[in-house]
Order: sequence, then C-alpha cells, then structure tokens
Amino acid sequence: MNLGSVMLGSSEVATMKDWYRAAFAPKENEMGAFEFGAGQLFIEEHSEVAGPTAEPARVILNLDVEDCRSVEAHLRTLGVSWVREVEQMPFGLIGTVADPDGNYVQIIQWGAQPEAHKD
Repeated sequence: MNLGSVMLGSSEVATMKDWYRAAFAPKENEMGAFEFGAGQLFIEEHSEVAGPTAEPARVILNLDVEDCRSVEAHLRTLGVSWVREVEQMPFGLIGTVADPDGNYVQIIQWGAQPEAHKD
C-alpha cells in the first residue's frame, strides 16, 4: 500500500496554487495536482473548508530537499512566513513555513552535516 496523494481543502485555491508554484516549482499534472516525487498534492475547494486553517500543526507537509539552504534563500525572496527558521538538527536541516491558508510546510535535508560556522 502506498500513500498516493494528499488533498488540501481551501477556499482560496488560486492563491494557494500560485504560492506552491512560486515556492517549490512542482510539476503540475493533467489532473491539476502538484507532483512531489511519487506523491501528489491536490489543492481543491471543499464544502466544509473556509478561511485559514484552525490547527496548522495537525497535518504538516514534509518536503525532502537536496539543498535546504538554497530552498530557504528562494523562499526568503518570496517573503514567506517562517514558523521555524532553518536549523541544524541531529538528522539534518529543517525549517517550517506557513502557506497562505496557514498550513505548515517543512523543508528537510536529511543527513545534512553541521555547517562549518556553527559549533
């Protein structure tokens, strides 16, 4: 069994899709889903969703990246809202941003070594 896709319900689909395109430049397939590796992210209207998320940490999208510092620099040019600045952890680098609806998206570079300027 595989997790094939995740759907984010939003009342601001166009804004959300524009943000994900600008932030991560994912391929968009014929169904309108963004492809992140083998997984798909659908952003769709949902009858039970309106406004920003009430509990942004309930579901967190984790994006594995090759170069966390490069992605961080790009996201900074977009003026994203940082929930957790990129930091070194024992497993690698991690940082968390909020999308326009307030959902948390983490960028993770697994296995990244501590940077030379850090103790």
